[in-house]
Amino acid sequence: MFFKRLLSYIFPITIYRSHSQISGELSVTLLNGKPILNSTNTDYSFGSLQRVLRFGLKKIGFETIRQQKKILVLGLAGASVVQTLINEIKFNGKIYGVDIDKEVIELGRLFFQLDKIKNLQIFIEDAQEYIKNTTRKYDLIIIDIFEDKKMPDFLFNISFFKQLYNILSKKGIILFNTIVENKKEASRNKELTTSLEELYQISVFSKVEEGNEIILLKKNL
Repeated sequence: MFFKRLLSYIFPITIYRSHSQISGELSVTLLNGKPILNSTNTDYSFGSLQRVLRFGLKKIGFETIRQQKKILVLGLAGASVVQTLINEIKFNGKIYGVDIDKEVIELGRLFFQLDKIKNLQIFIEDAQEYIKNTTRKYDLIIIDIFEDKKMPDFLFNISFFKQLYNILSKKGIILFNTIVENKKEASRNKELTTSLEELYQISVFSKVEEGNEIILLKKNL
């Protein structure tokens, strides 16, 4: 493994492959000595995805996040955003991670030390079911749900965001990572944000790492 890490500073080296019924082909690749989790067409954890979510967290404000108590991550994967929260932002509260894909979580445990993150509680569950049943209130909800490069339709349904509204704390914030690569996807996002204006104060950041669009939603009181 030491030799492979050295070579990864020259070119990416795939060290593990597996298949998920939900996400398709998955791989763990070493790049500059560090593992990255990928599906066939996109980055699932670390790499560019970590930079995208860090961008959104920075827009919220690291000091604001440090003062929060409970964070919910929908679409945990390898938990790169959790690493940012703990190691860089120094968040000391409780993090709840939800992911429907058992294989992705297993890779997270094998290669990204998910089980060693003390303030992280993991739920292998459909995000829709989780938010229906949870009794907690969250200060920040991070939505990063992909099936390879596809985003499930329920993420753009106003009823989903009404449910999220009910589990947000008084000053709660949603960080929603989306893909916008064509006019249809841009229109989809615009329709969603327009429909949510009564519930949330909305900020949109386009072309983050080219194809990502970050939507921040602050709960209206």
